[in-house]
Amino acid sequence: MADLMGIAVSSLISQKTALGTVGHNIANVNTAGYSRQDVQFGTNAPEQIGGQFVGTGMNVASVQRIANDFITEQMRRDTQNNSSFSSYYEYAVRIDTLLGDDATAITPSMLNFFDSVSDVSNDPASVPARQVLISEGEALANRFNSVYAQVALQNDTLNADLVSTTSQITAIASQLANLNNSIQTSGALGGIGGNPNDLLDERDEKLRELSELVGISVINNTDGTVNVTMGTGQALVVGVQAFTLSAGSTMSGVTRHEISLSSGSSSVLIGSGLTGGRLGGLLEVREQLIDPVFNEVGRMGMALSATFNAQHELGVDLTGNLGKEFFTDINSNSAVLSRVSRSTTNTGTMAMSVSIDDTSVLGVDNFELRYSATTGNYTLTETANNTTIATIPAPGVVPSTVALAGEGFSINFLSGAPADGDLYLVTPTRFGASAIDAEISNTSEIAAALPVKASTPLTNSGSMVVEEVQITDVTTTDFTTAALQLSPPYEVRFVTATTYDIYDMSVPATPVLVTGAPVVFNPNQPNNMLANAALTPGYEVVVNGTPAAGDVVTIEYNSNGIGDNRNALLLADLQAAKTMAGGTVNYQGAYAQTVGGVGTRTRDSLIGQEASQSVLRQTVAQREAVSGVNLDEEAADLLKFQQAYEASARIIQVSTELFDTLLNSVG
Repeated sequence: MADLMGIAVSSLISQKTALGTVGHNIANVNTAGYSRQDVQFGTNAPEQIGGQFVGTGMNVASVQRIANDFITEQMRRDTQNNSSFSSYYEYAVRIDTLLGDDATAITPSMLNFFDSVSDVSNDPASVPARQVLISEGEALANRFNSVYAQVALQNDTLNADLVSTTSQITAIASQLANLNNSIQTSGALGGIGGNPNDLLDERDEKLRELSELVGISVINNTDGTVNVTMGTGQALVVGVQAFTLSAGSTMSGVTRHEISLSSGSSSVLIGSGLTGGRLGGLLEVREQLIDPVFNEVGRMGMALSATFNAQHELGVDLTGNLGKEFFTDINSNSAVLSRVSRSTTNTGTMAMSVSIDDTSVLGVDNFELRYSATTGNYTLTETANNTTIATIPAPGVVPSTVALAGEGFSINFLSGAPADGDLYLVTPTRFGASAIDAEISNTSEIAAALPVKASTPLTNSGSMVVEEVQITDVTTTDFTTAALQLSPPYEVRFVTATTYDIYDMSVPATPVLVTGAPVVFNPNQPNNMLANAALTPGYEVVVNGTPAAGDVVTIEYNSNGIGDNRNALLLADLQAAKTMAGGTVNYQGAYAQTVGGVGTRTRDSLIGQEASQSVLRQTVAQREAVSGVNLDEEAADLLKFQQAYEASARIIQVSTELFDTLLNSVG
């Protein structure tokens, strides 16, 4: 009866293994990443007895892990896409709210400010109107500062997020290397025994968790281990070795963390190639939202400061003095130094700064400036698309300045000497919104008037009129501001209805003729009286109409322009003037473009998040259909294997009874 007993025992052992596997499945029904396991039975090799082959029972051929590699890989891809969109939207919606909400947006403050400028132009002598203008100027500057501070807060939060995310990636990479080691040393995948199913499940779950954090590619090795790469092929895990991912500042003066991959003492920056997962989403939101908003709002603040200051300085205040800067000088010492950050790895001593020359052509790009000792040149590269903007020979003598007219700024080489490979980050507009401030606090200092007035006496007999006085430059020697006068004042005297002379009236009793032959005048059209006479005093007087011989135009300093609103009107006109982006857009238009761009990206990221989430749910459902534990099926299998086990036990009982009968018959 030994053969029957052996068959029964082999069945008992096999059914017990099956029952254990079913129990294992049921126990792990809620375990993340668990794949259902299935026992595959096999028949033992038969024995040949009397020319016949007789069965010898059964065995467990394998315990299979029910998994589909294609679905597993698809779930990793869908997970990293959804995580990337989610992290992007998380930040985008905050920035969109910041820029678009009336409580925090710049547009309402901008409108209030220019409304107050218009009020001063309507009543230039009104002290209350002037006080409101000062208050609205301070409020507008504060709003720029506030927007910068809020975006900077998001940037700091993102930097902390980068540190946390890279730390999690490094931890998971280490766990994967350990799992690789356990799987490799088990020897099972090398041909000794079955697969370590639970270890494989654990590794797949770690790979899924990793794909939530960064986009990865997984390569299966013949020894059962896997290699994990990121971005453009940078290795994170190679067999049993894991590398370290970290985030930290690499430039002094700008809080912008970069991603480094390290092994031992060797480290390399890899952030530009990373996509997918939370890390990829964070890097995208910085490149597409945070940095552009810094630069675009900064450019707007600088353009407002520069253009408003320039016009205000062409005016004259209530005390007769020329206007001073209304807002902070965009090229203050602290501002020009803040626009250049040096790499922490630089070995040279060259110090630099950046001056803004023309806000009308100023862009919103950041640049890298790198020195090569081989060529002796600096290469200026636009960071977003890695385009070379200029090659600049290293100056032989410092200080030295190189103007980049097409970019609207100049690079100032201040002191020191460069070393090969030295790298600088040039951010012309990043801090523009943080630096703006209102400089005027006294109502009398608002320059609502123009410093030059041109008048015609009542004794003139022609129909000539002074159409306009244009001020272009008050820094010339023609303006003697200490004495509140022009140097010299002029008088236009018409010789005929179509010709005139100009006299220097410094000493009224002895006028001095400053023109040679009489200058031609064209009746009934605008005439630039000074330019036509080859005079360039920094201002112009435009005369129209039909003069008569002997008519006069008096040109003098506007020392008592209390009721003069001409400069206030020009300041108010700046609201609609296209002073930015090469003369294509005004302040509010530029801000609207920024808000619109952020809104579009926010909406797109929300759509992407919802779509990727739907796709991920479908993939998860596919995996569950293939690999998930179905309790109803497991209950049925439990009953089936229990019955088989009991039947096998009955075979043993029968075998024992037969053996006892045999012994009794022999006896």
